[in-house]
Amino acid sequence: MSHWIKKYRTEIIFVCLILLFASFLRFYRLPEYMAFLGDEGRDALVIKEMLVEHNLPFIGPPTSVGNIYLGPLYYYMIAVPMAFFWLNPVAAAGMVAGIGVATVFLIYYLARQWFGVLPAAFSAILYAVSPVTIIYSRSSWNPNPAPFFALLTILGIYKAHKNKNYKWLTLSGAALAAAIQMHYLAMILIPVFLILWIIELKATKGERNNFFLGTVMSVFAFFLIMLPLILFDLKHNFLNFRAISTLFTESQGALGFGIFNSISKVFPIYIQNLVGRYLSAEILLISLILGILILFPFAMLKRKGVDIWPYKALAVWLLVGLLGLSFYKHDLYDHYLGFLSPVPFLLLGASLNLIKKRWRYIAVPILLLVIGVINFQRNPLLSPPNNQLTRTQEIAKYVIGQSEGKPFNFALIAKSNYDSAYRFYLDQYGARPEVLSEVITDQLFVVCEDPVCNPIGHPKYEIAAFGWAKIERESEVLGVKVYKLVSNPGGKPL
Repeated sequence: MSHWIKKYRTEIIFVCLILLFASFLRFYRLPEYMAFLGDEGRDALVIKEMLVEHNLPFIGPPTSVGNIYLGPLYYYMIAVPMAFFWLNPVAAAGMVAGIGVATVFLIYYLARQWFGVLPAAFSAILYAVSPVTIIYSRSSWNPNPAPFFALLTILGIYKAHKNKNYKWLTLSGAALAAAIQMHYLAMILIPVFLILWIIELKATKGERNNFFLGTVMSVFAFFLIMLPLILFDLKHNFLNFRAISTLFTESQGALGFGIFNSISKVFPIYIQNLVGRYLSAEILLISLILGILILFPFAMLKRKGVDIWPYKALAVWLLVGLLGLSFYKHDLYDHYLGFLSPVPFLLLGASLNLIKKRWRYIAVPILLLVIGVINFQRNPLLSPPNNQLTRTQEIAKYVIGQSEGKPFNFALIAKSNYDSAYRFYLDQYGARPEVLSEVITDQLFVVCEDPVCNPIGHPKYEIAAFGWAKIERESEVLGVKVYKLVSNPGGKPL
């Protein structure tokens, strides 16, 4: 071990520096910058049920399209740090940040195995500084670990191929199930895995028994990770299965299978959504240049004396990923591409091997400088912190103080948020609001995050069902308006 450390000491130091840099970008002032809105509050409430009431969920959060639920794996994951740092949402965000750093390491490791030290360092640094990867590594949200599990899926297949030990496919099966439970569009990795599995099957000769044993183990690992969701479906008349089927069978679903229309969308998705958003800060000219440069390594597929498996794997991953995304009929957000996002970074690193050795040490600093500067301008740490966590805590404390120890109802008026984050901290501070459909109290607190709003006569159920009301107090807490409404029978004038 000591001999190995001495041999690779310089490389180890350099990798540690990259990971320290990635850690700084992901952990710096995390409580101040992390998102803590409705989704994060919902997850925190679920974890509280798990840890306090010992209620183990068998489904995860709902998706934005269709009546589809993800698996509960993400809840199980964040339950560990939130148990250690008792119900502190920052712990969950810290876990995601740690996974983000581990993703940088996996980028380095795979690129190192496939293309060498310099391409690996290049790929890892670019991934570490990408504004989109930083943003999605600094908050607790179920899609955020998808790139990590996608890389593990490919790593398992690669290890099986390299070592001819197909038990490594077990890792791929488990990681694939995990990726799907982070975001349902990661199901596109299933055909990626199957194509690489078929390629490996054709390459096996005297290893068939080992290969099929590894395959069985991978299938078992996949269904083991998916087991809670499967049990939920069995108990609830295949709710998820029917909802997913609807996506494929109904014309009004989220997927469209017009092949020519889909193919026409591949290039814009590649240049604008993948390269543009993750690598080039949406500067079209640079996106086009990098988009072309990223494709150059596929020329290695025709070279002899080179292990072409990595290039095959990346070609399948990229092509199937883009084609799969092209069938999606709605807007594509950055986190939808999480399962595909490592590919351009790995290929950009591989492109360095097409440059003559004496020119590489000139090309690398230039590329790092150009891409680094344009990405630095989009670095989220340059913006003021949102302080969503602190604001939620302070508003919860204020509401409790104004309630004077009496029961109260609670509502939130917001264009793009819902009240779970506030309810989590109200509950944490020992003043759980009464559910309005069950108990109507003498006071209703309304938090208004919109620039202009009037709670009186608002159509939202949590306000309308309270009945005739008048504003007893209007206050502002950290820039957010808080109204205290009391009963006003018959709508008497104020």
